[in-house]
Amino acid sequence: MTAEHIRLAVDDLLDGFTDHPFHESTYYDLLVDGEDRLDPKAVFGLAATRALGFQVLPEHFNGGLGTTCFLALDAAGYDIVPKGHPWPKLDVVPSSVEDLEFLEGSRRLIQHLKAERSRGLARAKKAEFQRVHGRLFCERCGVEPAVIYGLPHGDACIEVHHNDKAIGDMEGEHATKLSEVQCLCANCHRVVHSEIRASKRRSTSC
Repeated sequence: MTAEHIRLAVDDLLDGFTDHPFHESTYYDLLVDGEDRLDPKAVFGLAATRALGFQVLPEHFNGGLGTTCFLALDAAGYDIVPKGHPWPKLDVVPSSVEDLEFLEGSRRLIQHLKAERSRGLARAKKAEFQRVHGRLFCERCGVEPAVIYGLPHGDACIEVHHNDKAIGDMEGEHATKLSEVQCLCANCHRVVHSEIRASKRRSTSC
């Protein structure tokens, strides 16, 4: 079962699919995209059914902390919290390095043109990439940071980049598929964004 199987199961439930044997969760919720809460066992069960080719029922597996169900959902990039637990603070990132201002005297960092990155997207992409390739490497230059720096620090050098649309250009709730992002080393990621900014400057000057 892959992170994509889990995402498809999430999409089915968000679209109102109810023809399954799972009921509302008792103790935990799986958080999705800033507003929805789903039954973790239902998500895992539907994903497993899709992956294995036969119907997986509630009695086939357990939910709860430390179970295969919860570990798989966490690896796919989803937060699971106790019932009634508030939403965690969303990660907020600047749309580019140029959107950071440093006021050296007062040592304040001001961020503007902020955009919210979907929680778990990077983790889900990296988990899927590792499942397919067995390791993390840059899709642009081929470097494998773990070989150079060792684990786990080397894998931190791999970042997730949106292929077509930058976060700062997204409007409202933009749904991003794992196929629409790629794994890049930090150097190539910086170069790609530099190329994008240069291209935008050329287009606006024409």
